[in-house]
Amino acid sequence: MWNVFKKKDEDAAQPAEQTAAAKSDKKESIEERIERELDALPEMLKGKLKDPAIKKRFIDIAKRMEKDGVDFKSIRQMKKWMKAHEAELKAEANGGTVAKVETVVHQGPKIGRNDPCPCGSGKKYKKCCGAGK
Repeated sequence: MWNVFKKKDEDAAQPAEQTAAAKSDKKESIEERIERELDALPEMLKGKLKDPAIKKRFIDIAKRMEKDGVDFKSIRQMKKWMKAHEAELKAEANGGTVAKVETVVHQGPKIGRNDPCPCGSGKKYKKCCGAGK
């Protein structure tokens, strides 16, 4: 009986030449793969990868992804990995410091809707600077 869920034997389905090529791809380093596939990258990335510092950072991130077992053919897996490591990647980009977000504290008295506008127009705040708020 034919089973839809049964995996096909990949070695029997592929010729010997293709399996040898696949094995040699696994031994190929990230740097070699990036150099080989540079033409397939979008123009924006190609232009930025000409800078050696950016290229090194790109390769380092790719190595970390490979170490964590991310499939480079799956955009979804790469985006998921990037989202999970977003904070540490930003910290590395900033030189090891994470940018701290500070809360804005309003100084001075609160302006009511019907109070005169502080800009000096003579109108009520709700008709002048407070319109649309």
